[in-house]
Amino acid sequence: MALASLRSRLILLVTFVLVAGFVATNLVSFKVSRDAKRDSVLQTELPLTGDNIYSEIQIDLVRPVFVASLMANDTFLHDWVRDGEASAAPIVRYLDAIRRRYDSFTAFFISEATRRYYHFSGVPQVVSEDDPEDVWYFRARGMAQPYEINIDPNQAQDNRLTIFINYRVIDEDGAFLGITGVGLELDAVAKLVERYRSQFRRTVYFVNRSGLVTIHPDPEKAYNLRLAEIEGMADAAAEILAQERGAFEIERAHGSVLLTTRYIPELDWKLVVEADEADVLRDLDTGFASNLAIGLTAIILTVIAVILAVNRYQRRLEEMATTDPLTGLANRQLFDAHLDQAVRRGRRSGRPVSLVLFDLDRFKQLNDRHGHLAGDAVLRRVADVAREAVRTVDTVCRWGGEEFAILMEDCPAPKAGAAAEKIRRALESSDLLQDLSGSETDRAPVTASFGVAALSADDLGGGDAPTGPAIERLLSAADRSLYRAKAAGRNRVEAA
Repeated sequence: MALASLRSRLILLVTFVLVAGFVATNLVSFKVSRDAKRDSVLQTELPLTGDNIYSEIQIDLVRPVFVASLMANDTFLHDWVRDGEASAAPIVRYLDAIRRRYDSFTAFFISEATRRYYHFSGVPQVVSEDDPEDVWYFRARGMAQPYEINIDPNQAQDNRLTIFINYRVIDEDGAFLGITGVGLELDAVAKLVERYRSQFRRTVYFVNRSGLVTIHPDPEKAYNLRLAEIEGMADAAAEILAQERGAFEIERAHGSVLLTTRYIPELDWKLVVEADEADVLRDLDTGFASNLAIGLTAIILTVIAVILAVNRYQRRLEEMATTDPLTGLANRQLFDAHLDQAVRRGRRSGRPVSLVLFDLDRFKQLNDRHGHLAGDAVLRRVADVAREAVRTVDTVCRWGGEEFAILMEDCPAPKAGAAAEKIRRALESSDLLQDLSGSETDRAPVTASFGVAALSADDLGGGDAPTGPAIERLLSAADRSLYRAKAAGRNRVEAA
């Protein structure tokens, strides 16, 4: 029981060390990986997404700026203005051709001389300094740079929100002739926003200088929601609008959100790129769970291997502690324990316990003549003969040297004597020495002398009395019988 308890504690300790070490290592690694991933997303991935979007917006704007530049420097336009704008038809056809050829949403020209707003649809209007919706023209007229990018509702086309490229028209003499340009629907930017949302699991939206949301994956939020009104943004909104670039972490009902911002000067808007922390770390969580499952499986297999190894070595140790290494029989230590238990069981059941002691005759002479290796072989063969002659419940022991003992429970002395006689005859009739040496001259049999003793129900005693006195009586009686057999000429069985 002590060995079993020690084994259990050892296995539990090994299991605890393996599990604790593995889980602790994985948790620390997972935390470091999570922190590194969060930092990477905030400092690299989200800013890079913003830079990519900015680059794509710039690419989308290069073409219309180029078209507006061509229009502003087109000699046809210059000549038509100098000719007094006699007919609107040529300019309308020109604007419509520009629109169709360069796939723009709209194309226009405003003459400084007549303040007429020419549109590809063919219906000219007049801009006025008194009309708030025309303020952009008078602002662009006085600007120093050759063009501006402006976002306004397109009055000529159902007030649809449009990106206008407003380009100053200057003739070869440096005279200001008006403003021309093209317009692009914001659908292209909206599609860009949707692509990043679906493909990269990033939420992208824009806000203007005042914090009004201008483009959002949810169209209902555009121009109806302010940045500070978005969940979790109340505290960060002012800082976001004040900085050209920034990285933030906010809390929402569903968890933490990582976001970065950057200023888009061409649109005069702030770009906001968001990523749910759960989405960002999902691969890490999945990897951690997989590693944990694989590791625990490996630990279970390791523990099973440890249990098998411990059990094997424990059995080996028990065999070494209780088994005679030469013959494989029980040793004296195990035999003493079995004898004590047999006496106790005999007391409870009232059944006799018998003991047979036997000693090989003239074994020293056998060793001197044939050598110790032959003697060891004889001892092993004798052990085999004894095992085969008794019951499986009986205990055969190498008592020491060439002496053997057989413990037989629920067996009276006559039956024990009969078993001893069976062994004696088997040894006497065998050719052990001839089998070992292979010589026809070694025909002398290996014989043994036997002493038999038994404890009846009366001899065993009862109750909880110590077993020592009864065992001593049994051993003493068997030993005396053995000496009588030796004195009477050996190769015989004597009973107490």
